[in-house]
Amino acid sequence: MGRFHHLFLLVAVIARLGAETPPCGIAVVRPEGSNVDERFVPAPPEQVKFALLRALPALASKVDKDDGFHIEAKTDIELWQIAARRNIDAGVRGSRGAWGTFIVDIRQATQDEVRGALLHIEFHKNAFRGHAGSDGNAHPLAEETACLAKLLSSNDPASNPRGLENAKETGSPHAVTLPDATPVKVLLRDPLYSKKLEKNSAGQTVQFEVAEDVVVDGAVLVRRGALAIGHFTKVDKAKGYGRHADVEFVFDVATAVDGQTVPVTGAAEKARGGRTNNTFDFGVLGLFAKGNEALIRAGTAYDLEVSGQHTIQARR
Repeated sequence: MGRFHHLFLLVAVIARLGAETPPCGIAVVRPEGSNVDERFVPAPPEQVKFALLRALPALASKVDKDDGFHIEAKTDIELWQIAARRNIDAGVRGSRGAWGTFIVDIRQATQDEVRGALLHIEFHKNAFRGHAGSDGNAHPLAEETACLAKLLSSNDPASNPRGLENAKETGSPHAVTLPDATPVKVLLRDPLYSKKLEKNSAGQTVQFEVAEDVVVDGAVLVRRGALAIGHFTKVDKAKGYGRHADVEFVFDVATAVDGQTVPVTGAAEKARGGRTNNTFDFGVLGLFAKGNEALIRAGTAYDLEVSGQHTIQARR
């Protein structure tokens, strides 16, 4: 079974250019603690569920049952392959992640007079080819979920593209100049998984949210949570004969407080399946294997700049 088992474990990683390691991103999953994790998260249950659904792919899982605030998710082979190869490339041995089911319950709670949610996660592992994996998967999922609940805004950029209003915005709107090359940081709101993308996605939009207010001369010109948009320039899914997935996109605009779409620039993003060092490790039989998928986790940050000078109607 050796050669076939080695072939089966060939997995995907991301070769990123220009992206920052997300503060919530689990570069290498190191299971720790028990397979039960319960914690208070200072965010509404809806926001915690939103974060959980976006955290699951980083833990190699996809939703199997969604019953309001009771969610069950099972290990997905191709997502598991991505996580496993990430650990292998990082030199982490014996920690490729267990196969099993996450059972999650979220309910409203209050702690120290702060309203939020109680997040309860259980992981029930099952053996796979004689290897059950490591314990402690509940802890990293809880960490990822809590972090994303804090990192991503409660605003829905698609329905409210101007972002979260700031209490400091007072007075009547007046013209403020937004200089060329003003920094704008954006976050990927939803994970991008090559397997779920359409083959003809090139040209379709990719949504982001602005990570923090852009302030010029005391005026907020672009709010946290505002909509930013890019578009795919290439989407190739994993194919036979070891052809890995290849996903590329560029950045287009961010939305200012007055509704203007301001052009932004940044390094083109590329995500590719396969090994980080591009080593050809298929062996002879690997020529007939399917290539590896690619994943970019929710919360991945990108440093962009405003392109050109613009006049924004804003309040100080």
